[in-house]
Amino acid sequence: MKIVVITNYWENSEGGGLKKYITNLVSELEDRGLNVNVIYRLGFDKKRKQGRKNKIMFLFDSFFYLKRIKPAIIQTFGGWYCLLPAVLYKKAYSCKIIGAFHTEPDKKLPSLGRFLMQFLINECDTVTFGSKRLVQKMEEINGFNFKRIEITPAGIRSVIVPENKIEAFIDDFNIKDDAIILLAIGLTALKHKAEGAKLLIQAVKKARIKYPNILLILTREAQYSNELKQFAEDQGISENILFTGDIEDPNVALSIAKIYIHTPLGEGGVPQALLEAMIMGKPIIATSVGGIPEAIDNGINGILVEPDFKEIAESIELLLENKELSTNLGNNARNKAEKDFTWDKLANTFIKLYSN
Repeated sequence: MKIVVITNYWENSEGGGLKKYITNLVSELEDRGLNVNVIYRLGFDKKRKQGRKNKIMFLFDSFFYLKRIKPAIIQTFGGWYCLLPAVLYKKAYSCKIIGAFHTEPDKKLPSLGRFLMQFLINECDTVTFGSKRLVQKMEEINGFNFKRIEITPAGIRSVIVPENKIEAFIDDFNIKDDAIILLAIGLTALKHKAEGAKLLIQAVKKARIKYPNILLILTREAQYSNELKQFAEDQGISENILFTGDIEDPNVALSIAKIYIHTPLGEGGVPQALLEAMIMGKPIIATSVGGIPEAIDNGINGILVEPDFKEIAESIELLLENKELSTNLGNNARNKAEKDFTWDKLANTFIKLYSN
C-alpha cells in the first residue's frame, strides 16, 4: 500500500506544532513498515519531493509526482493547493483521500472559495481534525458539511533533558538563580497568538508587584517578535521578559519552567507545545480556546482562563502560592498525556483509516 503525504510544511520550515505533528506521524508510520512518500511545499529535505513555493505551481508539481508514485492513499495537510492535486489524481486514476485540518479559520471565505473547498471536502473519504472544536468552527464560519470525520489530536513522548543542556541554557541567557520562570512557546508567530502574548506580558507586569523576580520566557523568532519586544518595553517590564528566539530543544526551557502558560486568542487543535508541557508534568495555565479544553480539565490537570490579563495574573499567583495544587495539576497533566496523547495511538488511528 503506497501512501503519499502532501503537506504545506515539512522539515526545516517554520511550521511549528503542525510541522512536528506531520513529521512525527510519518516517522511513526514508516516505523510500522508502511511505504510513505512526502510531497512538501515549504522546508528542505533531500530525501523527499519538494514542489515549488508558488501555490499554483505546487499544485502541478504535486500532480506530476502523484502520477509517478501511483499511490493507493493520499493524505493531505494544508489548503486547497494540497487537496486539489489529490482530487484530480483520484478522478483520473482512483485512490483514497484523507484530508486533514488543523488551523482555525479566522474569517469567512468568499462564495467561490467556499464552493471550491466544499467540492474538495466532498471528494475526501475521511476528513481529520485536530480537535472537536475545530469541526464546529469550520461548520459555523463557512457552513461546511463533512461526510465522515475523525478527531486526531497530536501525540507526545516523554523526554529526559540532560543536565548539561539545562546549565548551558541558563548560562547562555544569563538567567538568575532566584528567577521564578514562566514559559510560553511559539506565541510570536501568528496574530491571535501574539495578542495572547500581550495579555501574558500584562499579567506578568501585575504579578511582579508581589514577585519582582518573575521571568517570562517567550520562545521562537517569528513575525510578531519585534512587536512584542516593543510592547514589553512600552509596559516597562523588559527586564522581566526574555525573548530567546528559536531554540533547538524547547524541552530544555520547559525543564526549568515553574509554570507553563499558553494564552492564544484562538487555536485549531490541541497545541503540540501544550502536550510537551503536560508530559513533563508542568502546572499549566491556558486560555479556553480551540482544542485546549479537550486536553485540559479546569482545576484537574490545569487552569483554564478567559483572555483577560487580570485573571491570568491571579492564576499565576495562585499556583506560586499553592505548591500542593501546582504539583497535583502537573501530575494529572502528565497522566492525561501518557494515556490519551501518544504517537502510537495516533498512528493506529490513521492506519485504520487507510485500511478501511
